[in-house]
Amino acid sequence: MSLTVAVTGGSSGIGLAIARHFAGKGHTVYSLSRRPSMDGVRHIPCDVTDEASVNAAFAALEQAEGSLDILINNAGFGISGAVEFTELQKARNLFDVGYFGLLACVKQALPLLRKSDAPLILNVGSLAAALPVPFQSVYSSAKAAVSALTLCLVNELRPFGIRVCAVLPGDVRTGFTAARDKSADGKELYGERLERAVARMEADEKNGMPPERIADAVYRAAMKRRPKPLFTVGAGYKLLFALSGLLPVRFVNWIEGKLYG
Repeated sequence: MSLTVAVTGGSSGIGLAIARHFAGKGHTVYSLSRRPSMDGVRHIPCDVTDEASVNAAFAALEQAEGSLDILINNAGFGISGAVEFTELQKARNLFDVGYFGLLACVKQALPLLRKSDAPLILNVGSLAAALPVPFQSVYSSAKAAVSALTLCLVNELRPFGIRVCAVLPGDVRTGFTAARDKSADGKELYGERLERAVARMEADEKNGMPPERIADAVYRAAMKRRPKPLFTVGAGYKLLFALSGLLPVRFVNWIEGKLYG
């Protein structure tokens, strides 16, 4: 059965890999993004930070398909730096894309998803939601908000038969690393800890999983009747995710501080 799939941020990184994977399985895939995606993936221009743009994108999708089977919220970017020196506007910009943009897409997608026989909302979060990373506080906070929203939607939308879940990837090799907005402000106070934490993050990402592995996991979750509300990919990351819920918060956070702080 061919499904209609919409992927935000489907022109690069994990979003592109997801769009390519679903299209390769014979599904009709739309990339809702500012830039075109690839051959085999249809493009609807969309800036998730602009509510009018989101509304127009889903209106175009409804006109083209009439309904929607799967919404995959992937659009996002990263910033890093000490909380004390993080510009509030930069923090707002990150939340505008990674949280409020996601929320705007969910709101517009729901009427279309109700017309589907197997509707799904899948949010691309991060393991940083469960294991917040020092000096990547705004990104970690936004992804924690995505996890919380996901769990709320699971219960709110259950009566409509709309499945909701979030994948929380660990380190993935994409252009996300190079595109991160890094701030070294406050280095004179925080010393080498700031640079060391960011360098550790970037090294882990550059040696991380290929985005195609995340795309495969997303596809398999989408095909399940009851996907896990929150899940990650890879044996090591699954262990870390499980331990984050079992061990004392103080101990887990201390370990994070040793690794990145």
